[in-house]
Amino acid sequence: MTKTLLRAGCVGFALLAGACGSSHNNGTGPTQQQEDAAASGSVMGLIGFARGEIARTDDTSEPRPVAGISPPVSDADEPAVI
Repeated sequence: MTKTLLRAGCVGFALLAGACGSSHNNGTGPTQQQEDAAASGSVMGLIGFARGEIARTDDTSEPRPVAGISPPVSDADEPAVI
């Protein structure tokens, strides 16, 4: 009887410990500065940023500031296909 209770206690503890969150579950994406740098780096990066913002599904959040993004300018490149 004692061994059964001990085993049940160990299993219960393992389940409780496994149910707790960890830092590995925090799916934090790139920071705003990283997104700004990627969008400012190339035309494709800017288009990818715009597509990502359009595809966002959280309508309750505040609009993201875009003051840190400087659109890339090139006099030699062909216009990008959108």
